[in-house]
Amino acid sequence: MPDGVVAVSPHLDDLALSCANFLATRPGSLMVTAFAGGPTSVDPLPDWDRAAGCFLPGADVVERRRQEDLAASAVLDATSCHLAHWDWHYRIPVYGYDGPTGRDPLARAVAADLALVIERQEFDTWIIPLGLVHPDHTWLVYEALPYRLEFPGEAHKTQQRLGDRGFRLEAVPAGETPSGPSMKRSAVNCYRSQVKPLGERVELSITAREQIYRLTCKDDLQ
Repeated sequence: MPDGVVAVSPHLDDLALSCANFLATRPGSLMVTAFAGGPTSVDPLPDWDRAAGCFLPGADVVERRRQEDLAASAVLDATSCHLAHWDWHYRIPVYGYDGPTGRDPLARAVAADLALVIERQEFDTWIIPLGLVHPDHTWLVYEALPYRLEFPGEAHKTQQRLGDRGFRLEAVPAGETPSGPSMKRSAVNCYRSQVKPLGERVELSITAREQIYRLTCKDDLQ
């Protein structure tokens, strides 16, 4: 089995912000992003893209961000896998979107693609956002930064919901890289079209302690 892990995130900068240090201690990992698709020409620009300050109307915003993700994965000695689902602000007719729009159909479509990734990979450890579970793998979850800091009560609520559904969370160390915070800073800074809209939250994410848990079924511990 590979030494790394498969890390799953909704957006193209989530993993660098939330668990870059963890991934840097596990070279050879695979970074999977669910919402890495989108229109090849974005016009008009959504508020987030305008706030980036580096796009003109009609730009291929998503391709730029995929390239940023490839650069960040190289910093972390990982590889990237980009699923073709569109992020929420592009899922409207003006951008030519014709995929699922309802929450449940979209969730099923994403889950089906992630299931294919699971089948094709030989990794035995997966890390997902706190908030998929396959019995044949070790599952870790990460608390998303910077949102864990902005909405601390939400992480606690999610932990409670998991507990009510028969799961247990055991904290595991994120690990230390030889270069310390500079490795994470280098990875995060690859997402140049994202850091400006995030503002001071970027620095909070870089300096905050990453929180990783092992997800297990309570019945398995008895």
